[in-house]
Amino acid sequence: MAFESSFNKDFARNLARAKNPEEFLDAELIRFKKQALTLNLARQTMAEGYQKVLEGLKMAYPGLDMDDKNLAGTPNRMARALLEVCSGLGTDEKEIFSTTFPAEKYDDVIILKDIDYTSLCSHHFFPFKGKAHVGYLPDTSKGEESRVVGLSKLAHIVDCHAQRPQLQERLCHSIMTSIRDELKPAGVMVVIEGSHGCLTCRSAKKASATMITSALDGKFKVDSKLRSEFLSLIGLQRQSF
Repeated sequence: MAFESSFNKDFARNLARAKNPEEFLDAELIRFKKQALTLNLARQTMAEGYQKVLEGLKMAYPGLDMDDKNLAGTPNRMARALLEVCSGLGTDEKEIFSTTFPAEKYDDVIILKDIDYTSLCSHHFFPFKGKAHVGYLPDTSKGEESRVVGLSKLAHIVDCHAQRPQLQERLCHSIMTSIRDELKPAGVMVVIEGSHGCLTCRSAKKASATMITSALDGKFKVDSKLRSEFLSLIGLQRQSF
């Protein structure tokens, strides 16, 4: 089931945590079968739709050779690709943050920068891609409740929200909100750079244009020095933030 990777990742993670792996596996196999059949039905429905898309394209441009061997199976491939690209819709963001660690006395900013992502514009279903920069400030005033998370989880939360039909503005805010709600830090800042297919290969056709968005919460909103430190560390020092 390569076209729905999030389900397989969750399965492996939960199996490793199970107290009784055999009982867990028996229950999961039932759920897995149901999920597989549902995904396959979705793929079939989508492939039929994509076949109509090709027929419509042929209607608009009669020069399209529907007997081209390269188009054989294309509707099915398009359906499977879309299920994979949108697999974040099947990912539980709370599960990503299910394991955290004590922040102890660490009260400086934690940043993971240059996180590659690819998403799908919900306006045109054209891809957009770029880099996300994520930072948060642990709240050590909460004592034992002050938590940090493994760095891979910051990359996973980016993928969780990017692998859905998206707007870059919403993507940025959703990542920030997830970190804020699950880790409850003193502050969060997310900056995303994106190159959009709907701008680079159609309409305005500006191949070098890059969109930058930011989302801030807590101390990052009120402390300009903290914002400047974040931007300096990710290489985007800008006074406008």
